Amino acid sequence: MTSKPTISAAEITKALDFRHACKKFDANKKITDEDMALILEAIRLAPTSYGFEQFDVIVAQDQQLRQDLKKCAPINKPRFDASHFLIFTAKTAEALSDHIDHVLQDVKEMNLVERTAYKTFWKQWAKKDFKLMGTPDGLHQWSAHQAYIALGFAMLVAAERGIDSCPIEGFSIDRTTEVLATYQLIDPAKDLPVLMLALGYASRSAQPHPRSRRPLDEMVRWY
Repeated sequence: MTSKPTISAAEITKALDFRHACKKFDANKKITDEDMALILEAIRLAPTSYGFEQFDVIVAQDQQLRQDLKKCAPINKPRFDASHFLIFTAKTAEALSDHIDHVLQDVKEMNLVERTAYKTFWKQWAKKDFKLMGTPDGLHQWSAHQAYIALGFAMLVAAERGIDSCPIEGFSIDRTTEVLATYQLIDPAKDLPVLMLALGYASRSAQPHPRSRRPLDEMVRWY
């Protein structure tokens, strides 16, 4: 059994305060292999609905790939100078059933009876409770939601290691899909890009924007 973590509240608060959307990175300062492995492990261990792990991650370190991706996200060009650049992709509705079968059989090692019962229960939930089957894009967007959970885990672990980050939605999905397909990194029938994450260290000239948040009593309601 895994022992309970002993991270103090002060350490967690410090990491949360440190995290911000870094707009300009030091291109010469690199994340260590150990820290990068830790961030990727945080992504791998992040929870997903039904444990289906409906997303993948591309670590875009090739400079030509980054140059091509820049054209898909012109407003975010400075973020491509980061030490590491991640692209999260999510399963399409077309690919989801086969992916679920793979996870249940090869990862969770369920037998046929267990797999059939689990998948039947999921289908009923997806259709009746979350109404994912009612729209063409419903299942894909549900898969994308899981990537956002992993994104949060990655940014928090990065902050705990003193690593800056910037989550990115400012890109063309169609153009990014074309680039990734050209590099044979995805099959668009099975996976589509849903978000990006720049990781590295802030440039000395970078000035974080003042943080503003709604007060807790406006956001949270107790009953």
